[in-house]
Amino acid sequence: MISEKEKIILKRFGQHLKSLKEKQELSYREFYKRSGVNTGDIIKYENGETSPSFITIVRLAIGLKIHPTALLDFDFGIDFNAGLE
Repeated sequence: MISEKEKIILKRFGQHLKSLKEKQELSYREFYKRSGVNTGDIIKYENGETSPSFITIVRLAIGLKIHPTALLDFDFGIDFNAGLE
């Protein structure tokens, strides 16, 4: 079961992913062509509905032509000292 804090992280990741895509004015179709990640999955990530695997993060980064660490460079919205409980 996913915790409330994990839901916050997924939502914020999705917002960040969508922002990066929109800054490049990428359509879902073009993003799919560049990354190989299914459009339906991209939408799920953007909506914070599911968590991408490590390889998917790499593919998304390739699609955005950025380093994978840039996908994780956002405010997670949690206190890392408090854990995920």
